[in-house]
Amino acid sequence: MNESTMSIDVWRPSSSAFPFIKGRVAFYAILRAAGIGPGDEVVVPGFTCVVVAAAIQYTGARPVYYDIILDTLNGNPGLAEERITERTRAVIVQHTFGMPMDLGGLPDICRDRGILLIEDCAHAMGATVHHRPVGTLGDASFASFQWSKPVTTGLGGVALVNEPRLRDSMIELYNHEFQEPSFVKSMYLALLSTTYNRFFRPSIYWMARDTYRRLVKLKIVQGSSSMDELLSPDMPPNYKERFGHQRRRQIDMALDGLPDVIVHRRRIAQQYANWFSARGAMIQSGPEGANPVWLRFPVLVENRTALLNEARRRRIELGDWFNSPLHPSVSDPAMFGYRSGLCPVADYVSSGIVNLPTHQRVAEADLRRILGFFDEYRYDIVRQEETV
Repeated sequence: MNESTMSIDVWRPSSSAFPFIKGRVAFYAILRAAGIGPGDEVVVPGFTCVVVAAAIQYTGARPVYYDIILDTLNGNPGLAEERITERTRAVIVQHTFGMPMDLGGLPDICRDRGILLIEDCAHAMGATVHHRPVGTLGDASFASFQWSKPVTTGLGGVALVNEPRLRDSMIELYNHEFQEPSFVKSMYLALLSTTYNRFFRPSIYWMARDTYRRLVKLKIVQGSSSMDELLSPDMPPNYKERFGHQRRRQIDMALDGLPDVIVHRRRIAQQYANWFSARGAMIQSGPEGANPVWLRFPVLVENRTALLNEARRRRIELGDWFNSPLHPSVSDPAMFGYRSGLCPVADYVSSGIVNLPTHQRVAEADLRRILGFFDEYRYDIVRQEETV
């Protein structure tokens, strides 16, 4: 089996890979299968989505945050180790924007102390480190099939469990605590996914995003996140759902197409890297032997608000994640145990990061428009020497 096939096949539904309605639900299920609950602590990077922190709180445990490294945008393994206490039950490592994290000594430390090492692969399905797929480096991992990810089924996620005893617990939990979505809901989600795949283009990014969010707010469309999840520490209704057997073939079809997706994303990302490197910008780096999937290409800028407003006006696709150490900024980080200054590098990065698309619909013409936009308007790209 070659590296590409192995990095994809580990995620196919099996006795070790459990599909859920969302990646965050898969993460919650891993925590529950491990028996994590009140009084426990879970160490997590302070540069993540608020729904990750929320999933920890749903178990009754407490998220404990550690800072990131500026040029990798991934967690600092040394700082993660410093956050470990006698209450720590799990450490989360995140492969941000599809770039594998340097785990440092965390695997050995976690193993010696009986702590679970869980990989957040929401951005990184298909990435490898020294020919090993991300998701197989720890005791368990979770990934997302959400709209913007390398493998998309509209909504969905998967928990990959490598540790045998944890796998047995997950099988029991999956079969008895998590419910199948209704047939109508499954068909509705399949239709949304088909519509997205057929009609989405970079030129309609802003209109599509605004329309989607409006429909979610009106509860006409099921979004990847509800306002209940973003604004409240309480678990929303219908959270504990499996992926749905009616849509299961969508996963295989999406995974079958991943090799071509990865090739395209790496080619686009390399062109971005060449252009921004020539202008002195900081380029996200990874550990030796890392082979990323490049979910998005991140860039630090001085005036993000002006940049995004002009991009919207000119119909240029740009993303703003992570606009808060606990993305998105509409959430109150304090409600999820985060305070300003706790992770200073994450605070700094989230104040000025934007990201460029790498997905299959980015053609050469789109690439030229995006880079031409940056060149024409001369927005202040943060140079390598200017970073904190």
